[in-house]
Amino acid sequence: MAHVSKRTIDYYTNLGILKAERSQSNYRYYDETAFETLQFIEKCKEMHMPLCEIKERIEEKKKLLGINEHVSKQVNEVTDHIHRLEAELTELKPLLDELTDSQREKISKSLSGQTTALIQTLILLL
Repeated sequence: MAHVSKRTIDYYTNLGILKAERSQSNYRYYDETAFETLQFIEKCKEMHMPLCEIKERIEEKKKLLGINEHVSKQVNEVTDHIHRLEAELTELKPLLDELTDSQREKISKSLSGQTTALIQTLILLL
């Protein structure tokens, strides 16, 4: 547990450094994230960091978490799209097997430019 007084927790809450949830009976309660934030505040205070700087760091961390969630969501969407494309290719394979060599070569040439662009984009992203 955090070894800080109720008054200190109230002070941090009033400054906007800690976030409290409200119960139906209007009691404040703090979740695990608030507890971790409180531990972070205490560590920063041990290093004599002013509260305004601690607050800035907490806000930056929240922004980064939001960005990470957004990027993670986009990666999941792209992964899902790739899986759908793979399924479509699996369906097309029997049709491709029936093509003549010249038809395959023509399709291959048209896809090679797109494939190269896609690979380069993926390399840049990774």
